[in-house]
Amino acid sequence: MNNRDLGKSRHVSLVQESSSSVTRRQFLLKAGGLAAIGGVIYAGYFRDHHTNSEKKIQNQSGETNGILNSEFMHSNVGWTIAMPQSLKPAELIIFCLHGFDNNHRMAFDDIDVPAVANSIGLNAVVAAVDGGADNYWHKRENGTDAMSMLLYEFMPLVQSKVGKLKQAIIGWSMGGYGALLAAEKKPQNFVAVSPASPALWLLPGETAPGAFDSPQDFYNNDMFTNIDKLNGKIIAIACGLQDPFYNSTKLFTESIAVPHRSIFLNGGHDSTFWNQAAPLQLKYIGQRLNLL
Repeated sequence: MNNRDLGKSRHVSLVQESSSSVTRRQFLLKAGGLAAIGGVIYAGYFRDHHTNSEKKIQNQSGETNGILNSEFMHSNVGWTIAMPQSLKPAELIIFCLHGFDNNHRMAFDDIDVPAVANSIGLNAVVAAVDGGADNYWHKRENGTDAMSMLLYEFMPLVQSKVGKLKQAIIGWSMGGYGALLAAEKKPQNFVAVSPASPALWLLPGETAPGAFDSPQDFYNNDMFTNIDKLNGKIIAIACGLQDPFYNSTKLFTESIAVPHRSIFLNGGHDSTFWNQAAPLQLKYIGQRLNLL
């Protein structure tokens, strides 16, 4: 996988908790500068291997796999729910949103979120569903609506199986964008949001081909416009210093007006970095919820 080089980097590890109050005017000024420097970032850089699993069975790893006949997606979508290894009742549901050209198995085969949660003692259910390889987790002009499928079909399905627990949402790349979008659209549904390498663009002309249907579609689903909807959430955002989305992600963290965790480490836009960041993301969520 080739990542766009953002210049020579030193070995840097920066994990910080901060709050800021960047105004919209300041943000736009910064955005203009970044747009002139950063150029266009295409999602084609970020293709990852994926697998399918459609058997509705309980396997030895505590996973239940199934198929959802989705009205919002006009198709069947696969899903997996993994129960925690602890004998104690689960205390949290972690919804995971996959990246571009991937599917719900990313959370289990590439990142192994259940194993990460278990390794830090976080007693959580991990749930993921297929949102479409390139739908970018929002309503599209082709009639599909991955966000509504997540919020109004898959989440109730998970709750019917494990109970109405506290809910967090995480995601990678396209799914990181989707996690932020879900938390802004339905802030009452989530106590925490933690994207890694979120696919954030500052202007519609910079986006990957097909990520949005039009400039208006971009602005209707812009993360910066409704960033105040995240107030009151536990927020942990991770991004590699060599990631093409590093500059826009850093601007986003600087625009958050409440205390949050920014995890910036050496790394690119790939599963190597995401596996490095995942324990830090989940540990912060668990500690803030007093679950660790």
